[in-house]
Amino acid sequence: MESDRNRFFGRERILFEITRGLLAPQPQSFSLVGPKLIGKSQFLHYLASEDGPLMGDAFARQRPAAFEDGAQVVVVWVDCDWQDARADLIGWVYRQVQQQVRGAGVALDWQTIDAEVAASRRIWRVARALREQEIRLVLLMDNFDRVFEEQWLRRDTVDELRPLTLEMALVVATEQPLHDLDRDLAASPLFNVMTQLFLGLLDPPAARSWVLSYAAEFPGVESLVDELGELTGMHPFLLRRLGDILLEVREMIVGGATLSAAHLPLLRLRLAEHGRLVFETNYRRLQRPPARIRSENIDKLIRILISGSLPIASVQMEDSAALNWLINQAMVICCARGQTSGYELFTPLFAEYLARRLQTAPAIPPQPQPAALPDALLDQFSKTEAALLRYFKTHPNEVISTEQLLADVWKRPDASNRRVQEAIRRLRLQLEAMQPSIGAIENDRGRGYRFVPANAHG
Repeated sequence: MESDRNRFFGRERILFEITRGLLAPQPQSFSLVGPKLIGKSQFLHYLASEDGPLMGDAFARQRPAAFEDGAQVVVVWVDCDWQDARADLIGWVYRQVQQQVRGAGVALDWQTIDAEVAASRRIWRVARALREQEIRLVLLMDNFDRVFEEQWLRRDTVDELRPLTLEMALVVATEQPLHDLDRDLAASPLFNVMTQLFLGLLDPPAARSWVLSYAAEFPGVESLVDELGELTGMHPFLLRRLGDILLEVREMIVGGATLSAAHLPLLRLRLAEHGRLVFETNYRRLQRPPARIRSENIDKLIRILISGSLPIASVQMEDSAALNWLINQAMVICCARGQTSGYELFTPLFAEYLARRLQTAPAIPPQPQPAALPDALLDQFSKTEAALLRYFKTHPNEVISTEQLLADVWKRPDASNRRVQEAIRRLRLQLEAMQPSIGAIENDRGRGYRFVPANAHG
């Protein structure tokens, strides 16, 4: 049986639209928008895989005739959150393009290409040369938020890149729409022609198929598919973690009995624990909606949804923008209960989590965006420590769990906690030695770490 973690479920409509657009006679570019942990990286990796829709033999008939042979497509996946991208984004992208094209065995005049002074011109020459050989170059840029947030692209650089979209296809993945990140830059000719697609929760049939994919390894799952579908909330992160949870539960069951309804309380308990990373991420996002969304409308809707369903007919006009944002953030679904339809939080486990948080902690008031750390200061640290410090600096005075740091800084939510503990230890030593101090990292036992800026100590 193919590994559950290596299979890809759902997203058929978006996959079809992107595949046809990227491989159209005039390539189309896309902006893929979705909240953290919703599966954007997995989506891009699937597009870039040899068995995926752009190159896989199984999808040949779904591609335009010119690209039925997957060898006529070269896909380059890059992560804009890597440290190397920070120093020279376009030059780094060119090196990834060059490496992938060479690896595909395509012969190009690299001497002429490398003679170009600007990296953007080198990429353009590669794309043009490939197109002359009827090969489509597709560039997938993950974590593109960083490019906007850190202003790694100047307006003149953006203008230089615009001709690239005539020769190659581009997909950028972000947590927020580009116009929410930087309205002026998003209006540039490079980005304003992009088709924006939202990546949210899976549709019910895809989520059901994912749950059922575990049945061969864990007998009894098929009898619990409806309950597990509701508890996972059709969220890719929870559906992926379900495999680990089923393994845990099976090891707890005396005698290796088949899973049944009697095990649902234990499955629910473990899903609530594994889902804490998603729930904490969502909670933090609720504290910082985009400027166009009013916080009071978010708070009002959340308190209603914690108590149950919000009938469609009861939604007031002034709450519609906030409700749309909650849906785009994969926190709210629309479903039918009996004879009525309404909106609900995507899983009852999230409703329970929010109810506890709202009882024990006041809402975090909006805070001004902290100033970026100067390059000269960050040069004192290793790549990991610099990334960790930047993250702490943008979340001052907040308790951040180890799981959250693994997901947001390391991009490895399944990695060992030791990675974080060791990096925190090294970073603390360096912060303690700095004069003047910029802040300190405090422990919040059982919850995580808090970065307290120097000016907050006094």
